Amino acid sequence: MNRRNRILAGVLAVQLVIAAVIFVPRVLPSPSAAASLLGTRQAADVAGLAIQEQGGKRVDLAKKNGVWVLPAGDDYAASPDKVTAFVEKLIGLKTDPLVARTANSHARLQVSDTTYVRKVDLTLADGGVTSLYLGSASGGATHVRVSGLDDVYLARGLNSFEASADMVSWIDPTYVSVPQTSILAATIENAQGKFEFTKDAQNQWTLKGLTADQAFNPDSAVTMMARLSSITMVKPLGKTAKPEYGLDRPTATVTVIMSDTASTKVFTLKIGAKDADGNYPVISSDSTYYVSIASYNVEPYVTAKLDTFLVAPTPTPVVAPTEIPVATPTLTPTEPVTSAAPITSTAPVTATRTP
Repeated sequence: MNRRNRILAGVLAVQLVIAAVIFVPRVLPSPSAAASLLGTRQAADVAGLAIQEQGGKRVDLAKKNGVWVLPAGDDYAASPDKVTAFVEKLIGLKTDPLVARTANSHARLQVSDTTYVRKVDLTLADGGVTSLYLGSASGGATHVRVSGLDDVYLARGLNSFEASADMVSWIDPTYVSVPQTSILAATIENAQGKFEFTKDAQNQWTLKGLTADQAFNPDSAVTMMARLSSITMVKPLGKTAKPEYGLDRPTATVTVIMSDTASTKVFTLKIGAKDADGNYPVISSDSTYYVSIASYNVEPYVTAKLDTFLVAPTPTPVVAPTEIPVATPTLTPTEPVTSAAPITSTAPVTATRTP
């Protein structure tokens, strides 16, 4: 390697070092042995969580009488396993490895007061609040900072997106679950009419009120009933029926008669007016909570009409008219055609001079 190449290689090495210093978070030696980031707090000390995205989207969770609930959903029950697992991850965070000690790095690592991936407020049983900023990912870990402090750590085994700001992430989303084998009869009523289904002696679906020229498609009923086996919610709305839900005049009502070995039960699902987000408010006879359901789950009940349940008529084939060939006339001359003979004048031509 000549002198010029050695100089260029040295310059490149310096540039790489500078780039590493600027762009790669350094793991700094901790001032002391790794300790709990939240001190002596235990999971049992946490009485509430508020999780917020930088854009403002937020979800609140509270522990009431030892049970985690969603206050914004009239204390709809949260999934205890989901909440407890997340709280235990936060309590288990350590002060090692340390990656930054100054506020200048906060925005770059997305853990500043104004630039973050998630902000998590933990309300403690004694009334105190501790806030954590969860930031960018690095090597399978997440940058984290306690509000009010400059030190930034790498939290192993924690992803910022585990701190979801969606209600549905913290609950059992299934709102309706009707076993298909237990359904004996069903009715769908909407603006297009009332459609009553029953099962015959062969356990096949039939549709009441058809005329002789209408053929029922039993698969259409099977599809409609199958939807009831699992309808999931977007979020709980609460226990109060609001006028904007439109449930005083439902866009569709589904009534199902079910039976098991012990009893017969009537189940009802009322579907309200579609909201600005394209979802439907719904109330089930099995629940005291109104919930929001995505349109793809329930809109088929709203738009169903008689043709939905009939066998599509077979189109009558169109027969093209038969073309009759037309003969082209052939002209046959009766006399030979001859060319006219040229006219030849024999009279002399005399020139006349005008005086």
